Amino acid sequence: MNLPIINPFNWGIRGTVSQHLWNNDRVSLTLKDSRIVTLDKFVNENVPGLKDGARFNLKPYLFTGILQTFYLGAADFSNKFTEFYGREIVHYSDGGVSAADWAMNEWKKSYALENTGQFNKQRFEEDAAKTHPDNWPRLHPRTRYLSEEELNEVHNDTRPLIVIQHGLAGGSHEPVIRCLVKDLMELGRFNVVVLAARGCARTKVTVKKLFDMVSTDDLREFIRREHERIPGRKIYGVGFSFGATLIANYLGEEGTDCPLSGVVCLSNPWNMAASSQKMENDFWSKKLFSKAIVNFLFRTVKANMAELEYNEKVDGPSFLGNHKKPSPHVFTNSNLEMAKNCSSVVEFDEIYAAPASGFKTALDYYKSGASLNRLGKIRVPTLVINSYDDPLTGHESIPIKEAEANSNILLCTTDLGGHLAYLDANDNSWVTQQITHFFDRLDALTV
Repeated sequence: MNLPIINPFNWGIRGTVSQHLWNNDRVSLTLKDSRIVTLDKFVNENVPGLKDGARFNLKPYLFTGILQTFYLGAADFSNKFTEFYGREIVHYSDGGVSAADWAMNEWKKSYALENTGQFNKQRFEEDAAKTHPDNWPRLHPRTRYLSEEELNEVHNDTRPLIVIQHGLAGGSHEPVIRCLVKDLMELGRFNVVVLAARGCARTKVTVKKLFDMVSTDDLREFIRREHERIPGRKIYGVGFSFGATLIANYLGEEGTDCPLSGVVCLSNPWNMAASSQKMENDFWSKKLFSKAIVNFLFRTVKANMAELEYNEKVDGPSFLGNHKKPSPHVFTNSNLEMAKNCSSVVEFDEIYAAPASGFKTALDYYKSGASLNRLGKIRVPTLVINSYDDPLTGHESIPIKEAEANSNILLCTTDLGGHLAYLDANDNSWVTQQITHFFDRLDALTV
C-alpha cells in the first residue's frame, strides 16, 4: 500500500477544465436553425463552463478530491436538495423488478414545501400509506409509491425524458443525484426518472439476480419501453460512477441502434482493473472509502437474502454463469458471513460478482466488464467528465486516447472535484450545473 501522502500538486479550490481532442473531427450536430456544428464547438458555444481552460471555484476547505468526496458522503444535505419522487415498480421480462423514481416537482406545492426543507409530512405519509405495497421496505424521505392515476399522468408526460443511473448500491436519494434533479426540474423542460438497480434503493428482489457491470438488460428494457410509449420523444441518459459504467456499456452494445439522443457519463471508472488497484493500494482511498462501499454492498445482499439464497434442491445444480445469466450459487449464508469481514471491494467481488459471472478472479471480472472495452462502439453524442483527483477511480482509469479516437465522445477532465462532488461554497455542485446546461441546450437547439 502506498504511503499516506497527500499529493501537494492536487491541492486547490480553483479548478480547470481540459478538453481532449486528438483532432477536431467530433460528431456533427444539426441545429434547428439548419447550422451544423461539431460536438466540441457546440459545448464551447453553449456550455462555457466546460470550454477548454474554463475555471471553476470549489468550497474553500474542501481543497482535495479526498475531502470533496468524503464531504459529499458524510454531510447532511437533507434540507438542501429537497426533491420529491414518485416510485413505480418496473417489471422485467425475466420476472425481476426494480424501481423507477420519477421526479415530482408539482408535489412541492401539494405538500407545502418551504425553503427550510419542511413540508406537510402528515399529509405526505397519509398519501404514502395508501399506495405502499404490503411488506415492502419503507422508502427514503420525500419518496412514495405512485397511485395508478399519478402513474398514468407520468406515463402521459410528453416532455423529453432524462434517465439517470445511480452509483454503486445507491439510488435517487444520493445527494449529487438530488442536486442534478433539482437543477433539471427548475428548467421545466424535462421529465426526469432515476432507474434503480435490482435490490437497491429499498426495493425487493424477486429472482435470484442482482447486478454487475454489464447488467444492461434492465436499462435496455426500460428505455425501449419509454421509447415505444412515446416514439417521437427524445430520451437522454446520465450515469453516475458505477451507473456511468452501466450506461456506457449499454451504449457500446447498442451502437447505432441506440435510441438515446445524448448522454453524460460522470466519474466513470472506465478501466475497472486500474480503479480497483487505486482502491487497494492507495492508503486514503482504501481507509476512507473502500470499506464504506463494501458495507453498502453487504447490506444490499443481506437485505435480499430471503429471495437470493441458493438452495440446490430447489434451484438445481450450479452452472458456469456469465454477465447476462449469472449463477445464483454464490448466495449462501457461508458467503454472507465471509462478506461481512471484507475490507475491500475486490474481496467482496471475489465472493460474489466474479464467480457468479463465471470468472476465477475479480481482476478477470473487471477486465471483461469494464466499459473501456465498449467505448469505441459508442455512437451517441456523449459528454464524459472525469477528475484527475478522483480518489475512487484514479487518473489512470481516464480513457484519454480511446475517447479522442471516438468522434462521438467529448472528454472533459478536471484537475479538481473528487468523485462526483465538485461542491462549491454554497454546497451546490458545479458539475451538475454543467450537465444541466448541456442537456438544456442540446434539447433546445438540436433537431
